[in-house]
Parts: sequence; C-alpha cells; structure tokens
Amino acid sequence: MKEGTDPGVAGGGFSVLDGVALVTGASVASVHIRAIMRDDLTGFGWFLFWGVFSWVAITAAGPFLFLVRRFVRRVADYPKVGDCLWAMLGIPWVVTAAFRSVSSDLTGQRDDLFRTVLSIGLAVACLVALLVVWWKWVMVPPEQAAQTSARPWTNQVGLLLSIAWPVQCGVGMVVIG
Repeated sequence: MKEGTDPGVAGGGFSVLDGVALVTGASVASVHIRAIMRDDLTGFGWFLFWGVFSWVAITAAGPFLFLVRRFVRRVADYPKVGDCLWAMLGIPWVVTAAFRSVSSDLTGQRDDLFRTVLSIGLAVACLVALLVVWWKWVMVPPEQAAQTSARPWTNQVGLLLSIAWPVQCGVGMVVIG
C-alpha cells in the first residue's frame, strides 16, 4: 500500500514531508519578517512580531504542502477545497519572498514592486477565498453545508485561513509597512 493511502488515516495524517513544507513556510516568513524586526520592541511588540511571523509561516507553507501531498506523497482524495485555498493564499507570500531576499535594503523600484505584488496578490487571494467560502457554505441550505467533510487536517487549516481572510490582509499591511 502506498504511503498516504492508509484507510484508517484520513488524508494520510502528518508526515515528515509535511513538516518540511511547514519549515519551508517558516523560511519564507523569516524573509518577510526581517524587515520589521527591531531591537527596541516592547513586550507587546514582540508578541505582535511572533504573531505575524507565525501567521505568514503557516500561510506560506500552503503551496509547499500542496505540492508535497499532491505530487510526492500522492495522498488519496486530495486536494479538498481548504487545501486549494491554503495553497492560493500562500502564493503571494512565496512569490514576494523573492523580492525581499534579493536585497536586505529595499529601495526604489524594487520596494514598490514588492508592495504592489504583495498587495494585489493578497487582495485577489482573499477575495477568491471569501467568494469560495460564501458560495460553498453560506449560500447553501444548512443540510448541504453540514455534509462538507473537514478532514484531513490540511483542509481544516485551509478553511480556517480562508475564513480569517481579514487577518491575512492585516498581516500583509504590517509586513508592507
């Protein structure tokens, strides 16, 4: 039996490759977060710093998890709606990490390009997530919405990130500065 197809574990469970994808998301977050890190942060500032880092890390892991589970592990019955939404929400973070990693001191056109791409990418991703959640769970009868399975864990996280799209926009504003 192939890995990830165990009938007792919905969605294949958590694997080492999933952990690698989460660590990769954290590396994307560290590229974004280094621009807002300062030595003179207060206690609340450090709390906000780690909150933003964690949110970006989890969101940015989405595309990597999607690729690992879809093409490497080949998990049965994958992807679900939340998995696709998580991957889509993470794409702007992954793409713009390339702009942040090119230079530690973003100035001029490169900084404007970074801000524009991240702003538009997050706006589009959040709008699509909002529309999908709205049409799949809000505009349907309660019986139909209740039939939607939340398994596996990646689908649950993706749905949570999609429902919390305003937080995604706020985190984007913090990172953009």
